[in-house]
Amino acid sequence: MYSNMCIKICVISFILVSSAVCAKNVCRNGSNCKRVTLCEAIYGNLQTNNKQLFVNLLRELHCGFDTDGTPMICCPPFLTLNETLSGADLLPNTTVCGIQNDNRIVGGTQTEIDEHPWMALLKYTKPKGSGYYCGGVLISSRYVLTAAHCIKGADLPSTWSLNEVRLGEWNLKSNEDCNKDDCALPVVNVPVEEVIAHEKYNAHDGNQQHDIALIRLAHEVNFTDFVKPICLPYTSEFERKTFEGLTMEVAGWGKTETKSTSDVKLKVRLPVIRQDDCKDVYSAANRVITDKQMCAGGVSGEDSCRGDSGGPLMGQDNKNNKGNWFAVGIVSYGPSPCGTIGWPGVYTRVTHFTDWIINNMRA
Repeated sequence: MYSNMCIKICVISFILVSSAVCAKNVCRNGSNCKRVTLCEAIYGNLQTNNKQLFVNLLRELHCGFDTDGTPMICCPPFLTLNETLSGADLLPNTTVCGIQNDNRIVGGTQTEIDEHPWMALLKYTKPKGSGYYCGGVLISSRYVLTAAHCIKGADLPSTWSLNEVRLGEWNLKSNEDCNKDDCALPVVNVPVEEVIAHEKYNAHDGNQQHDIALIRLAHEVNFTDFVKPICLPYTSEFERKTFEGLTMEVAGWGKTETKSTSDVKLKVRLPVIRQDDCKDVYSAANRVITDKQMCAGGVSGEDSCRGDSGGPLMGQDNKNNKGNWFAVGIVSYGPSPCGTIGWPGVYTRVTHFTDWIINNMRA
């Protein structure tokens, strides 16, 4: 406990020294300039693992340093965190996100009807009709995470318009999904209010950097056994992980901008490949793999691309297959033909973009 507190204070000191806000001992609205550890009104709330909220709050309240170099903040007389809330507060915690029934058939290709209830299908209107051509993952009651190439990709026709997200789907061919005596609730179709592709994404860049986007739904969705959010890996613990050597899971209907594979939600388990190995493989195709990306698959067959374009690469937070599920990657691109042995798929590394995600969410 003592070591953790020391680490937190050192981090606070670094953040505040790096900040341009250095108004020494100047506080307003009845606040007193105190050592950060003595501000009872908010110090307990600063034990959050959300880096962006942590940084923004400290910078806003910073009023100098004590004689021994300990950071000082304008300590309010009562809790005022609501004034500084960010998108992280819109994300569900682990009592809500990443939870599914644990009576799963591990290693199968077809999912159960309530398996991976965070999977989303993106519906596009076209000059003639409409269809599902990308996937995504529900991360809150109002937001779906997907790939930027599903919003403004080079292969996405300009005449197509993303207008709806479908949640709680299993079999696209049936009006009521049932597997033996187990039947799902009706699917949930939600209009799209706003699409937010990463501002640095370039559809014509073959390296597909910053291939990440958010979809804001027109209204909140209710969580059920068949519609739930997945967790995001935004804690400092996840930031340090490479996931190399771990087995992850991809799920979806195989919907992409150019083809469709299945009417029933599928899944496949894939190994995460060493970053250096992936860089070597793709250098042969003049592609650059950066720390904003990760690679998985490349073992055999077409299994490595049975998920939707824009869908999640998922893992659990323990080794017992009973922990919360987290979205650690987003399906970005891969070899052609799909599933070529020795050529893993490339995924946007979610841990690199959690601050971007949080900063672009609103209530």
